[in-house]
Order: sequence, then C-alpha cells, then structure tokens
Amino acid sequence: MRLRLTSSNTVFLLIVAVLVIALLVGLYLSSVGAKPASQSISLPTTATGSSGPGNLIERENALLGTSAWQIPVGKEATTQIQAYASATSVTPDQRLTFYVSTQTEGTPYAMSIYRLGWYGGLGGRLVVSQANLLGHAQGYYDRSHQLLVGCNSCHINTPTGLVEANWQPSYTLNVPSDWVTGVYLAKFIDANGFQTYTPFDVRGNRGSHYVVVTSDTTYAAYNEWGGYSLYHSSNLETNEPPRAVKVSFDRPYTEGNGSGYLLAFEANAIHWLEHMGYDLSYLSSVDLHENPGQLLRHKAYLSLGHDEYWTKEMRDGVENARDHGVGLAFLGADASYWQMRFEPDSAGIKDRTIVCYKVQTVHNNLTHDPLYGKDNSRVTTQWRDPLLNRPENALIGIMYSSFENVKNGFPWQMSPQVQSPLLDGTGLQPGQQYGCGLVGYEWDRVFNNGATPAGLQVLGTSYTVDYNNKPDISNTTYYIAPSGALVFATGSIYWTAALDSYRPSVDKACGGQNPVVLGMQELMLHVMHELVIHHSSQQLTWTATNAGV
Repeated sequence: MRLRLTSSNTVFLLIVAVLVIALLVGLYLSSVGAKPASQSISLPTTATGSSGPGNLIERENALLGTSAWQIPVGKEATTQIQAYASATSVTPDQRLTFYVSTQTEGTPYAMSIYRLGWYGGLGGRLVVSQANLLGHAQGYYDRSHQLLVGCNSCHINTPTGLVEANWQPSYTLNVPSDWVTGVYLAKFIDANGFQTYTPFDVRGNRGSHYVVVTSDTTYAAYNEWGGYSLYHSSNLETNEPPRAVKVSFDRPYTEGNGSGYLLAFEANAIHWLEHMGYDLSYLSSVDLHENPGQLLRHKAYLSLGHDEYWTKEMRDGVENARDHGVGLAFLGADASYWQMRFEPDSAGIKDRTIVCYKVQTVHNNLTHDPLYGKDNSRVTTQWRDPLLNRPENALIGIMYSSFENVKNGFPWQMSPQVQSPLLDGTGLQPGQQYGCGLVGYEWDRVFNNGATPAGLQVLGTSYTVDYNNKPDISNTTYYIAPSGALVFATGSIYWTAALDSYRPSVDKACGGQNPVVLGMQELMLHVMHELVIHHSSQQLTWTATNAGV
C-alpha cells in the first residue's frame, strides 16, 4: 500500500530526519575530535590575559603554520653558507641587516624567515621569503678544523680573543608593521640546499601579562666562531690566553646550525607557552640590559634556557621587578652565574661586545679585570664571589651546582615529602620519577649559604651524577617574596622539554618514551597562573577549582 503524504506528514518526517542526522554527526565528531582526558589541560581565563579567546598570541597561532623552518637531516651547513644579524631584536618598522657569506663567490642563495610558535603543532610560520640572492665569499669558520678561512674583513684582537666578522651587508629587512612579537629564525639556503640559521626577536605587545627574555648573551659567550669563545681558544701559541675575555655579536653562531642555543634549550618552552595562548611579549637579554625598568609593565618575567651571563643592569632590574610584585620564573638553570659588561663594537655600535674576564677571589686574579679597584660592583666575576657577594640564590632561590656532558640528562623526581597547592590535580606523586633526560646538562640546587629566601619550598629533588662522576642533586623550587611575587625555578636546563615533544636531535637513550610529561605540563600551568597574582597573604591562591577539576 502506498503512503499518502500530507503537509503535516512531510513536516514530521523532515523533523525526524534532521534529528537523526544531528545525532549521527554528534557521534562522529565525538569519536574523532575528543581528546582522552589524560591529554587535556584546563586553561584558566587568567592565562590568556583575557576572558575569552583572541589575544595577540592566540590570533597569531591560528594562522597557517609549517614545519619547513626545520633544517632537513644532511642539509646542515658547515662551511657552505654562514650568516649573522645586525641586532638581537627589532621592533616592527625598524630595519634589520643580515650579513651572509657563501664559501664560493657567486653562489646563489635564498632566505626564508619564520616566527616560532605553536601553529597547530607545526612549530613555525613563514612570514617572508626571498629567492635569487647572490652570495659573496666573505670568509668562513671551519669548526671541525678550527680554522678561519678567507675573512679579510675580520677584526681579530688576539690579546682579548675578540673576533668580529665585519662583513659587507647582504640583505636589509624592513620589518613589517604587522609582525607579532616573538622569536624569529632567518634561514639561508644555498644553491646546493645547505642551510643555516640566524635568530632574532621582534619586540612589541608592551602591556602583556608575561614578558619572555631570550638568553642571547649566553649564546654569544659560548660561540667559538673565529676560534675564540669565553671558554675556548683555538690559538695554540703558549703565550696567548686559553680563552677570550671579549666576544662579539658581529659573527655567526657555531652552535645549533647558527641558532645558538635557541632550539636546544628554549624552543620547547616557546612552543608550549604559545600553545597555551598566554599573553606574551618577547625581549632579548640585550633589551633587558638597556631598559630593565620595562619589566614593570608586565606581571611576570620568564627567563628561558641557559641564561648564564648577566650585567649589573640585568640583575638590578630583575630584583627590582620582584620587589615591585612582578612574578619571576627561571625555566632553565645556571641563570645569572657570571657578571658581564657590554662595550661597543669596532664600528661604535653599542652593546655588541660582551666582556667577561672571569676573575675570582679564590684565584687571586681580580686585578686582571681593569675595573677592579675602580668600580668593584662591575668586576666580571661570579655573582656569588665575595667581591660582589650577591649569590644567585638570593634572587632565584637556588643556584648552579654542576653539569654532565656524557649522557643527555636524568629523570625529574618529586621530593619525597612534598606538599603544595601547585601539585593539586597534577597527578604527580611524592618521590616518583618522571620523564627521560629532563635534568641536565646543567642544574641548580639549594645552597645553605645564608642567602636562601625565607619560605623556600622544594618541589623536586632529582638525583644526578656530574662530569667528575660525583653524585649531586637538582632542586625545583619556589618562594613568595615580601612583595607578594612568586619566584619559581625549574633547576634544570632541560626541564621544559617535558612540556613539548620537539627535540632538535633524537635521544636514543629515551627509546620510545613519550617526551611530554602531562603532570609537569599541569604543574607549569599552575605556576603560570600564580606568577601573575599578587600574594599579599604570602599564600598561593591555586585550588583545583581554578582549572575546573
């Protein structure tokens, strides 16, 4: 029998059809789009600096990303192409000059610039590219043989170890007005596909909740381009110094395929911070030196990676920020270990030369620094040296203890008797070990030197073995300053590797382990929440309800 359709029957069937389709679509989306509960991180509204989506960093990371910022295995340039930039940071509408040298005169090359971030897990976004650039042979450093080759323009001061490349400009970038504050990588690719980086920061977003400072001074201190670093000299003459006392930004970086320590020690934190949508701005350590008062525009200061070399202005500025209620987070280790000074380069451009004589009272060599006896507050010794008597733990809570250079670190371990609101909802258990290679290659610990801030709380106590095969520990800590500011310290350069899966190289010792530790991600989220809060009662405000758990 055929069913006769009336208008009322038709409406009824349409309604039923719509409901069935909606049910099927809902079931499909829930099956493919939902994340397991163990991978979900609740984000408080205070984390983004707004009551809803749409701050500057969130909008930027919604744009199309790419993984092309990474250099393919086997295409890492050694001597084929090298480059450096005229500044460690710029603002939109400023100019930035790149100096590029190809090993062979006339070799064509291309340049692509990427902003680092989350971008759906791809880690970067292409912001500009330029093809068909003509390379000039201006010299190069052969690191494997410790030889500086063909650099006729190089300025070398053998007594101090200062090396400046002084190449001719290759490309000047007019930074677009719409570039968002962040860490950028310029990637240079020669005609044979060999690639190298040059990093720089773009400043902006002056009123952000969090200000992130990259450790450019430490990149330069360890950079041995030309044969000298603050640790090394390739000059075999017995009457020459074993290392430099002055190093320059006017030369390429030998580490990290030209990126310094950015990718090794800082990229994980950058990816995670931008993934979480925090309201961020970025500065280089040179910017912090030149204008330390700008920290007071923000609610929290984040020190990234291996932040070892600080000027007096940097130390005074960060202490002043803490004392005015600005939260501090030291996301690496060995921060503020050596005092340094800046000098102009040979062209007179300020703050392009790092000076560090590394004198120490215990070695009875303080007079080697020309400022000794004239202005002892600026002598380039360790901050903990009796001459300065400003040990790092007075600011950070902990300070550098030791390092290892054989294996890629140790597991992170919770302290056995730890209790803290920061741990609520993290699933982290007292005495339990987490992750692989998260403590190293340098670490900090608690020192009983009379400078430890009152109320220091120890979250982590991780067991290590240093380069001398001596057992040691690394501590993760926090305290609340009299100003109400929270000061948090991871105590390990590798700690933020727990937050993100990016690795610049594969650690075979970690096998197939998940590189991300969900409980440590949750802990860091709690810390970020507390950093921007004024703790007038000297108590943390975090409870499980902050994250809706």
